[in-house]
Order: sequence, then structure tokens, then C-alpha cells
Amino acid sequence: MRILMAFHPIDDYGGIINHNEQLVAGLKAQGHDVTCGIFMNRVDKPRNGISGGKASRSPYTLMEYDQRKGYTWTNCIPYKGRALQSAVNYLAGFDMVIWQIAVPTKRKDQKGNTDWVKLYDNGVCTQLAIIHDGNFLDSYPWLERVAQHIDGLACVHHCAYKSAQQISIPSRFIPNPQEIRQVNLSQEQFDARTKGFLSIQTWKAWKHVPELVAAMPYVKAECILAGKGIDYYYLTSKDKCKYPGIWDAANPDYRGVLTNNERDELLRNLTVGLDPSWSKKYSAIGGHFNRVTVDAILCGAMPVVRSLGISDNAHGQGELFVDGVNCIAIPPNLTPREYGEAITDACNVSYAGYKHIMYGAVSLLHLFDRVVVAKQYVEFEATQRGITSQAVLDKSAKVMEEFYGLK
Repeated sequence: MRILMAFHPIDDYGGIINHNEQLVAGLKAQGHDVTCGIFMNRVDKPRNGISGGKASRSPYTLMEYDQRKGYTWTNCIPYKGRALQSAVNYLAGFDMVIWQIAVPTKRKDQKGNTDWVKLYDNGVCTQLAIIHDGNFLDSYPWLERVAQHIDGLACVHHCAYKSAQQISIPSRFIPNPQEIRQVNLSQEQFDARTKGFLSIQTWKAWKHVPELVAAMPYVKAECILAGKGIDYYYLTSKDKCKYPGIWDAANPDYRGVLTNNERDELLRNLTVGLDPSWSKKYSAIGGHFNRVTVDAILCGAMPVVRSLGISDNAHGQGELFVDGVNCIAIPPNLTPREYGEAITDACNVSYAGYKHIMYGAVSLLHLFDRVVVAKQYVEFEATQRGITSQAVLDKSAKVMEEFYGLK
């Protein structure tokens, strides 16, 4: 099967890069011919493509990428004006199109774009779209404008899956694809680990990194931070600091942006992988765990999360991850000291406690196997079909008229 992984430009790719890399690997492992391309609201291809920053080269897509800025694209497909029909014909040449970015976002370069809707009306190939967000209703309700051309929605966590109940497109929960390997849970390997955690994120509001940094002076274990994003600047900027004194008080062991190999090396030598993310808005819909939780498990680091990150309740009883069964979930509304003490307890877990949590966590890994996940895309079978809500229609109409110029 000829499959196109289709993108629209966005500002921060984050984990979408990892998702695409692993899904491409899973599809290729099944013998499919996979191409990646970005659709651009312009008449001609850019002369130099789109460049990333700190480049890593992918063994699967064979492109260079920056974790935040995305790929250095070798396949740019313009579709504005006279280029539109060529783009539609290009799409029709594939057996399946998987829209990694479901629809264009409200970027400045998309304002007044009236052509993107027609891309989806190619009349030939199967088209799937992925919901990476916790709630598509807040992120891109204008997806409803092309709903009749989308054969299925793949939702990477339960929060996304439940939000899809508000749109009339067949959907199912298909978790983030990962490269699954055997995990060493022996006491000898555990005893060799440093008591401490790595927290690696794209730093933005709902990841709650400043809250973690404020708790770090009270953590009696090794604390390592990695990643970057807007909250890094809000924590460290001399002019625009929103959290004065917190960074200096924590004096964190900050490693910046890491490669996947650097991340895994750290996780293999620490007792805990910590994801500080939580969102009241997302958790009101469902669990919205991040792929870094699975990265930790694969490296034998015990997953420690926030209860409102994995579930729709403060007790950490999510649809997939459950406190005390396959993760340690720290509740909301703790003081920095209480948060730090909870992290300390997790980092200094006994081998018996570690083994109990990790056996439960490892038992979930088959769900994330990239070949298993890729097969669910190729053989897509919906488990629900929502009903397009009035809220979706109202929000979509407003954006389509005011931003995109369509009625």
C-alpha cells in the first residue's frame, strides 16, 4: 500500500515528530511504501524548504528534524491558487493519506486561506486524521468542514477519543506508537540505579514545569530536567520572568534539549521518569497521558505522573494508567513541600515497590507496539461515531468566517 503521512505547518511539533517516526517505522515493517509531505499555502515550492534547528537525522523518514520546529522538508506540496489541482491529484495517487496535522491551524500564514478544504475532496484515497490534542473542540473545530471526506479519526489518548464524540466521524483510540523492547526488572539492575528522576517535556502551560521546579528544593533525590518551551523562558528570563526566584532556588540540573539516545541513557540510570503534566480542562474529558510515560517504562524507570494527567479524577484511576497498579500518581493541590516529599518517596522506592509498579506498567507495553499500532491504521475499524455538536458548528463557523474567509 502507498501511504502518505501528510502535514500542515504548525509552530511546535513536540511529540508529533516521535509519533510520526514510530508510525512510519511500523508501517514500513509491514511492507508499506510510506512518503511524508507538508502541504503549504503558497503557489510555488520554497527554494530551501523548511529548516529545523538542532538537527537529528531520522533512520525511518530519512529527514533531519528539530523536536520543536519539525522536519527539514524534502517534500513540500504547494496548493494555493493554480497549484491546488496538482496537490489534489498528488493526494489521489496514494492508497491512504494519514493527516498527522488534521487540518491547518490558525497560523499567520494560513489567514484567508480558502483552498485547504478542497485538499480533502480528492475522491480516491482513504483518509485518516489524528487527534493529538486533548480536545479538538478547543483546538480545531473546523475539522467538521471536511468530516465527510475523513474515513476515520485516530485518537492517541482517551481525552482525545472522548472529545471525538462531538463530531460525526468514525473514531477509535489508537495509542502513540513506540519501539517496544524487553525491560530488565532485576534487583541487580535496580540497585545500580541512582535514586532520582528525569523530567523531559516540551514546556508549556499544562505541563506544569514551574510547579515542579518550585518543589525541587524539597526533593531528597537526584533531579534532572530536560526540554524547552515557553515556560523555560518564563522561568529564566531576566525581563519576562513570571516565577521570580523559583529557578535559582531549585538550581536544577538542566540538560536542555536531548536526543532520544541521551534521554534513554539517563532513564536507564534513574529510578523514576516523572511527567508533571495535568489539566483540569482535559481531565474533565478523560486521561491524557504523554508518550514520555511509556519512554520511562521502556527504560525501566518507574512512571510517576500527576493524577489529573492520567485520569478524569484526582485519585489517579484512569482508563489505562492507574495509581498504585502501573504508575505512581501524585494528586493535585499540594504545596511545593508536599509535592517534593511525594517525589522523594517515589524516587527512593524499595525494590519490592518498584517491581510491583513496573510489572503492571510493562504489561501495557504491547498496546504501544509500533507494528501493532500501524496495523490498526491500515485496517482501521471504528469503535464509535459521534454526533456533531452545536458547539462544534458554532465555533467552526466563527473561525471559518473570521480567519479563513469562508462561510
